[in-house]
Amino acid sequence: MIESKERRCSRRIATRFPLRYRVIPVAGSGYVDGRVEDLSPEGLRFQCRDEVRVRSGMLLELQLPGELPAHFFGRTAWVRELPDHQGFEVGGRFEDQSTWGRKTIERFLKRDSASSGP
Repeated sequence: MIESKERRCSRRIATRFPLRYRVIPVAGSGYVDGRVEDLSPEGLRFQCRDEVRVRSGMLLELQLPGELPAHFFGRTAWVRELPDHQGFEVGGRFEDQSTWGRKTIERFLKRDSASSGP
């Protein structure tokens, strides 16, 4: 049996909130809506209507609850079609992240974890 090594540096926290994204190179007229399913300072998993290619560059706008919109550049790591043609699930990592953006995510995750309780 082959063991899979976890490549993430930090644990992802299950959370749900809206995001908007654009695939690079930009093909459409604007951002497309999606929904974050889990998040870490290094990456995220989200659901969307349209298929995204693996390794595509993306402009991401996260509307973290209680925070100003945060913008990131990321890249898709994997894509799965959801059952019954309900859209796609996308795993991505942040490629170019400002210190402000990372601190915003860390602050949100700390606050969200504290409110969830044990």
